[in-house]
Amino acid sequence: MDEQVAQRPRRTDGRPADHRLGGTLRAPRTLVPALLAAIAYVDPGNFGVNISSGAQHGYALVWVVVFASASAMVIQYLAAKLGMVTGKSLAEHSAERFPGVGRLLLWGQAELVVVMTDLAEIVGGAIALRLLFGMPLTAGAVCVTLFSLVVLALKVRGRSHFDSVVLVLLVVIIASLLWQVLVAEVDSAALLASVVPGPLDGSAALLAVGIVGATVMPHALHFHSAASRGHDDGSAPASQADRLRSGRRTVRSVVLAMTVAGFANVSLVVFSAALPAEAGASIESAHAALGAHTGQLAATMLAVALLASGLASTLVGVQTGDVVMQGFGRRPIPPLLRRLLAVVPALVILGLGVDPTSALVWSQVVLSFALPGTLVPLLLFTRDRTVMGVLVNHRLTTAAAAVITTVIVGLCGYLVATSL
Repeated sequence: MDEQVAQRPRRTDGRPADHRLGGTLRAPRTLVPALLAAIAYVDPGNFGVNISSGAQHGYALVWVVVFASASAMVIQYLAAKLGMVTGKSLAEHSAERFPGVGRLLLWGQAELVVVMTDLAEIVGGAIALRLLFGMPLTAGAVCVTLFSLVVLALKVRGRSHFDSVVLVLLVVIIASLLWQVLVAEVDSAALLASVVPGPLDGSAALLAVGIVGATVMPHALHFHSAASRGHDDGSAPASQADRLRSGRRTVRSVVLAMTVAGFANVSLVVFSAALPAEAGASIESAHAALGAHTGQLAATMLAVALLASGLASTLVGVQTGDVVMQGFGRRPIPPLLRRLLAVVPALVILGLGVDPTSALVWSQVVLSFALPGTLVPLLLFTRDRTVMGVLVNHRLTTAAAAVITTVIVGLCGYLVATSL
């Protein structure tokens, strides 16, 4: 097997991506795609829902974060495995398996997911720029969009440094949130007790659905399946032993990446639980409360983490949009055009004066409602032996994924029922 090709995921133009960080250090084949996908789990939408839940409900919704993080490990493993074994993305499989009206419906659902994700990323980055530099929200949204175009166009010696930039931003996010936890007042006993599921009353139901959408993230499934693709011809490893080893590496990489993302999300809830309830009204309120109760350094670190989150996730969002368009539309779309289209909803929302944190929360709720349209096809493909070969789902894996999908649908139904 050609290690130089098989151990690197493809770029969205179909060619293998280079995983030599900084041009010299080669990362494990499965780890970099998993870490890149993990960016979707610490995007500004996560900041919005987790900070609101922590400030308004303390540790009461930590169990939802834990459930969503554990679910992400299972689901992301399936997405990575699908791309690695078949050489095709989830979008490509969906377009082939469900032609005609089915393809159009799934395509529309995937594009809605991309739009909601782009909205959260751009609005979150704009909020961070306002907190750090007093920049107007609309100007901040434009700056975040321009940043993504510059990084995507950045090439040194003919090699894109997209991966390196995103992973550096991930380190900044984790380091900033770790600082918040270290300086926060944490009730360890209450935190441990909060992993047991509890009732969802009032706004807790809305935030719980938002947490699931922000953590499981349907667009990350499209991205990870594409980033994990192997040979240009779509072939899987030559032998059964190679396939099984690849499967084990994928499990380890996904568990590590999703653990990092899960830590970040729990950290958001933990430090915001120490803030007054009114701090949960918006990210700006949480920022002000941090400055008043913990110090300006902590407030600045939160804004830096949010900015890094917005910048990193908008880069992954561009790539995901291309994956969806290529898979369902069978043709790429220029990054400049996609970015211009992506920034329009954010500018409209901000121009109408909608509270940006509310926009973040509701965008994640929409993602939760869209999740079944991504999870069900993924489950069908990965349980099909003719598609997956020796890496077909174990019956327990299929059962776990089915339970996860059922719980997510149940949460969305519960939200609708309580709202009515």
